[in-house]
Amino acid sequence: MTEPGLFSNATTPSADSVSRQGSDVTGDSADRSAKVQRSALWAAYGDALGWISELTDADGLRKRTAGIPLRRPIEWTRRIGGRAGVTISLPRGCYSDDSQLRLATGRAIHPDGFDVEAFAKVELPIWPSYALGGGKSTTAAAINLTKPKVSWFANTFKDWTKSGGNGAAMRIQPHVWSARTLDDPEEFLPDVIRNAICTHSHPTGLMGAILHALALAHALASGCHPSSDDLLAATNAVASLPAMMQNDTEIGTYWRAAFEREAGIFNDAWAKTIDECREAIRVAGAKSSKAGVDRYSDIVERLGLRDPTRRGSGMLTAVAAVGLIWCEARPEEALSIAANAIGTDTDTIATMAGAVLGITTETEPPIEVLDMELFRSEAARLAKIAQGEKPECHRYPDLLHWSVPKARADRLTRTEDGGLYVRGLGYAKALGDPIAKGSDNFAWQWLKLETGQTLLMKHRRELACDGDNASVPRARQSSGRPSSIIDNSDRLGVHQEEPSLDLQLALYYMAQHKDDDKLVGAALRRVVNKGTPGQIAAFTATLIDCLRQSGASRQSSSEKQMAMYNPPHPGESIRERMEAVGWTVTECAKRLNTSHETLSQLLDGRGGISPTLALALERIGWSKADHWMRRQVAYDLARERRRQAA
Repeated sequence: MTEPGLFSNATTPSADSVSRQGSDVTGDSADRSAKVQRSALWAAYGDALGWISELTDADGLRKRTAGIPLRRPIEWTRRIGGRAGVTISLPRGCYSDDSQLRLATGRAIHPDGFDVEAFAKVELPIWPSYALGGGKSTTAAAINLTKPKVSWFANTFKDWTKSGGNGAAMRIQPHVWSARTLDDPEEFLPDVIRNAICTHSHPTGLMGAILHALALAHALASGCHPSSDDLLAATNAVASLPAMMQNDTEIGTYWRAAFEREAGIFNDAWAKTIDECREAIRVAGAKSSKAGVDRYSDIVERLGLRDPTRRGSGMLTAVAAVGLIWCEARPEEALSIAANAIGTDTDTIATMAGAVLGITTETEPPIEVLDMELFRSEAARLAKIAQGEKPECHRYPDLLHWSVPKARADRLTRTEDGGLYVRGLGYAKALGDPIAKGSDNFAWQWLKLETGQTLLMKHRRELACDGDNASVPRARQSSGRPSSIIDNSDRLGVHQEEPSLDLQLALYYMAQHKDDDKLVGAALRRVVNKGTPGQIAAFTATLIDCLRQSGASRQSSSEKQMAMYNPPHPGESIRERMEAVGWTVTECAKRLNTSHETLSQLLDGRGGISPTLALALERIGWSKADHWMRRQVAYDLARERRRQAA
């Protein structure tokens, strides 16, 4: 695996092509694209460096590096595939599951948003076939999602409510890179949450993903890494997560009910995690006369990052990644410190810190990471989406007809013309010869996807012909949003089976008969009896939206006029948010730096929101100050209109 050019970027987009691709943007757009690209490159660099020292001790690291001090990514060897696997020579800059799943997340982001169904039913189930590393929860979740009737919001694998690791936090950066508005967390956090819940449901896992997203957004918006005060402010913003979840049909209705049946009240667990996160931030941000590796060593010890019960925690990893930056702001030096903190989760801390540091530096990594130009071009594409453009994106199979081959070794196939195809991901080119072990029926093959990603896949020595399972290509359908009904007609190798329900037809029938309760009920019953959980959820969510729109269209003009004259008092919204996070009036008043009496009057509708209080609400993450002022003015104006009309 060391022959010249085997892992070259010859088949990937060139740096010049990426530059030309972004040549039509100027000023802030070009600056943001450059920052996003550096963020992606340094994140991949941190992963490649930290992976070398992951899950080993000092002696093991010396064996991996042949005694060379670990300063930059190097070529090294590692056993892949467990005891039954093979020892592989990994090229310099080879990255692990952190960057693999980050690329998978990015592929699922289109100009219309994040296609969580494609991510959960194509990307995650296929990933174990080429995974280099991977946590227990992520792997278990991905395997469970191969089952046709398991949905992303109902992925109840063994110990799913205890999945608090950093497997979600390490991959969510593309949601921030593609966000059109960075100063409003509700622009990108809903997708971060959807992504995370596919594999991680424990509050510490969710907190890690959300806190890292907010830290990354702060850096991208301000050009500076977040301070400890900034992180503490972020914990105020995430206090409204339960309320945000309730606005998501699948999460608020299905996932949360399942979680609370097994693990208790989510609000209580979330409030406890917020307190733990704040304490971790205070510990990491404590004033110190030390700097660099000495200060980071203190943070590692104080946070217990080598403790097997705490190492890999999503929340602690997110805090540690920013804590590392407080110790050393130069990216190359900082990531070297992380990689040499033996016994910690070296690669994930380094990759998350690298994502933030890449934004605040003007330099690129000192060496090329494997697939460097793919990371660059994907980052440029996501930056274009953030600017409202519509670049070409990955096309997924039709999820109504897609099922993942149960055996991982069956996901690489041979096409009728002799080429190679990775199901769900596309055509591939072999890099070198297969790597086999004795007379085993399996082998490992280095591949380069058409997109430019390098994979090492386990497969059967005798590859199945893709034509054996491919169905007749279907015409591509138009849709205004990411959807499981969009097919991949120009791709071969989609493993298909006859569906028991035509969801498209059911949705069309429901839309045509939405005013007939009997027919709508009959359609719902058929979907429940014949559909998968995902289809049932999609149909139900669409039905609710359709009925609400239908009801709104029938609202009389007098009712509409009355609604305009009777906007709710803004205190009602504040009370709802307090109830969602479990705050008392006393606690909320303290956080807002106002009196108990003032807040009580506001909640009772006897007082109003002043500019000072509006800014205080903004500081704790409860929407922008101008939002609250508009709400108050609308209420006051409506009240005065009613008074004058009386």
